[in-house]
Amino acid sequence: MSNVQRGSGKREGIIESNVEPLWQLLTDWGNMDWWGNELEDGGMKAHKTYLEGEKGQVPRTKVIERSNADGAKLPVVNRETLLHEDPVAHRLYYNASDGFLLGARNYLASWSLDPLSQERCRMTITSTFDVLEPGNVDVVRDTLEAVYEAIFNGLNHYLSKRRAAQTGVR
Repeated sequence: MSNVQRGSGKREGIIESNVEPLWQLLTDWGNMDWWGNELEDGGMKAHKTYLEGEKGQVPRTKVIERSNADGAKLPVVNRETLLHEDPVAHRLYYNASDGFLLGARNYLASWSLDPLSQERCRMTITSTFDVLEPGNVDVVRDTLEAVYEAIFNGLNHYLSKRRAAQTGVR
């Protein structure tokens, strides 16, 4: 019997944006201005982010310093390395530090964007990962899928505020 649990996560969300500006925002890999920090799960609050590597180059790494990770017994620093980006298919692949969630290893995720109209697109996030004891594959999947929902919400909120600022609406 293996002590490795295999897991996967997936969520789709509608983003109120044209694909191209959303793609530019997402591939500005070190920028997390859109991250809303709504997730209450221990260790999931981003305090500071910065880029390791050159903007526009692959690979490059987003470093996320978390403000509430100590109490959750998680690493304060998580690194997400962009491994591939395809501006034609609007798909990117990245991995994350082993241990960014309890027992999680070998995390590999993909984000893809599909236009639905001039100002709307579908964003799909999929991932695969392994979990070792004392981690629990169901907890890791549920946490990741909650993060994916927070990504959709954060992007829509950020883009809505940006549109309002550009049109002068308060």
